Amino acid sequence: MPDDNLEIVRRFLTAINDQDIDAALMDLAPGAELDWSGSDAPDSGVYRGRAAWRDWMSGRSEELTNLRFDVTELIDVPPDRVVVIARVTGRGRASGIDTISLGASVWMLRNRQVSRLTLYQTREDALKAVGLQE
Repeated sequence: MPDDNLEIVRRFLTAINDQDIDAALMDLAPGAELDWSGSDAPDSGVYRGRAAWRDWMSGRSEELTNLRFDVTELIDVPPDRVVVIARVTGRGRASGIDTISLGASVWMLRNRQVSRLTLYQTREDALKAVGLQE
């Protein structure tokens, strides 16, 4: 199947890494929720809808140059979830300091669109959230 869940998540993250927010939003359900409340970043919170996601993504790009989400692991959790383990890198625009963080997220998909993304601080927490405890 050409638009399986893993491919949709890969395509979304590739678009973000290419700074093509419009392309990323094409894979996002209209009322999709971004739960970034598990973050220590200043933009921690819950965002709903494409406009809110656009604002969040634009804000990230305004704060950081060379922002990249480099996936180290994708785990398909049928029928509708994907666990993403990623290394996030960037350089602070104001400080010039390189940043590196490791994180995990659970993506929920419906009708071949991302309907929810929840951030977790560890791989173990994300796996536990989808019932795949190690």
